[in-house]
Amino acid sequence: MQRINILGVTLTDYSLKESLGLLDDYVGGGGLNTILYITAPMLIMAGENEEEKNEIEAMDMTLCGDADILKVADIQSASRLYEVENLVFLKEFLRRLVRSGKKIFLLAESEKETCLLREALETFQKGILIGGSGVIASGEKEFEEIINRINDIAPTAVISQISAGRQEKWMIEAKPFVNAEVWLGISKDMILDGTKEPFRKKVTDKIYKKIFHRRMNRFKNGNEDGE
Repeated sequence: MQRINILGVTLTDYSLKESLGLLDDYVGGGGLNTILYITAPMLIMAGENEEEKNEIEAMDMTLCGDADILKVADIQSASRLYEVENLVFLKEFLRRLVRSGKKIFLLAESEKETCLLREALETFQKGILIGGSGVIASGEKEFEEIINRINDIAPTAVISQISAGRQEKWMIEAKPFVNAEVWLGISKDMILDGTKEPFRKKVTDKIYKKIFHRRMNRFKNGNEDGE
């Protein structure tokens, strides 16, 4: 376990063994625990937005969804880089859910995105039990409806892939009401592609990568302003 500060956001980097140990504590531990994948674009936003920073830090556990985060934090462990680049935690999480016959509820921002999320997860682990799914549209009026749908199914895990900012807010606001044990939020900056690479970056990530490294260098030098 290592505490790191990225653009003013305090994160804890857990090894695979440590994160899976926490997962075991969450499942069957009572109450809902939130796990969020973090990417460089999210940290760039959080470095400029206090609300986003606080929401990320409020998660029960954060996971690096981008190896560049480890690099700017000077974490050079080859095993950690491999774990992040190959989404080893996600694969093991799904494997454990299947092995114990646990149900999953999926959330995305459209029916198409929900289907794509399901297909992506199934490329990592066959036999996952999807108990239900929901769509978070542009408004917030569906909040109660979605909570009720989740609770009717009472899944072990909620897995969502929603836009940054909206996803964290949903996870925090829904946490007291959701009858599940783990909510895993996958960043939309992460493209799941089981047919080629488990983690494939968008072309635009090249731009974010340059911005991220430049801002982190300035942050380390005591200058957090601009680019």
